[in-house]
Amino acid sequence: MSFVGRCARMLASPIVNAALAYNRTAKAHPVATGVITSGLKTSAADLFAQKVIEGKEEVDWKRHSVFCLFGFAYLGGFQYWLYNVKFVQICEPLRRVVGHIGVSPVKVFLDQCLHHPFVYFPVFYSIKATVEGETLGYAFNKYRTELWDSVKALWSIWMPAQLVNFAFVPRHLRVPYVAGVSFIWTVVLSVMQGKYDALKEEREEGLKDHAIETIVVHGKGRGVELHERAPAVIARVAEGPTVVNKSEKV
Repeated sequence: MSFVGRCARMLASPIVNAALAYNRTAKAHPVATGVITSGLKTSAADLFAQKVIEGKEEVDWKRHSVFCLFGFAYLGGFQYWLYNVKFVQICEPLRRVVGHIGVSPVKVFLDQCLHHPFVYFPVFYSIKATVEGETLGYAFNKYRTELWDSVKALWSIWMPAQLVNFAFVPRHLRVPYVAGVSFIWTVVLSVMQGKYDALKEEREEGLKDHAIETIVVHGKGRGVELHERAPAVIARVAEGPTVVNKSEKV
């Protein structure tokens, strides 16, 4: 063997050994491996998005906790059961007819057109709202308004990635494989959520400024009454437009 070949083998040896050890661990403890891998990946991807992509001076720890909780519980735990148990059960009759590779597009359809739009994103927005102290109504509104943009970004990454996953990746390595590809997706999702949150803050600040201007223009000469009512008026305007019907806000 040439000197260059020996050097390349020596450099690659630690990586190969680590990969073999990871593969053995994933076979022996697939759920635990998936949970830990997905959680750590999600944490690293969000920190990368905040510090490198967005250039934040301080980490938004509340946003980071959303991604960590989602990564450990949903991506690592639930998705292991979904991909390796439920999808296998659903597609087994068809697999007997068309084979393992032939059934892969069906699994991709189930994952990308049913699972993600109607389970993955609702759970993500619900966790995000809970961590931020918001209501489930707030979560549903974000889901409804942001879904199409999120799904378009999702499909551009995950359609080809999941075809490879379901066709060629061994079952015990599917969640780790998804975690690897998901690093890119989590960065994209994190940046998108950062932009959405920034737009929300700008909108709320604009509403508050508008409320203050309205009070100044229409409240001249009302002195103490204006001063006392201003915070309440600003808060009501920041909540957004309401329709009053029989003393109830709709």
